[in-house]
Amino acid sequence: MTTVRTIADLTAQQQIELLAAQHDITYQKTQLDELADTYSRLSDAEVELDEIELLLLELDRAGILTGKDNGLLHLQYLRERK
Repeated sequence: MTTVRTIADLTAQQQIELLAAQHDITYQKTQLDELADTYSRLSDAEVELDEIELLLLELDRAGILTGKDNGLLHLQYLRERK
């Protein structure tokens, strides 16, 4: 008997990586990202996205996820990271 893995069986990180792979998505830094980095640095804000969060950002930019789904998946990822 073959077992089929459902998306619910995957961690948030695995779901994000799978979606990115399925849609051939990789993070590409934009000029707007550079500007955001500059603002963060100048305001002493510690905003550093990891590679998974950057993939999530690209999935959002590509329209693969709705804003709601993106938020829920990001929240799940942050909870699992702890």
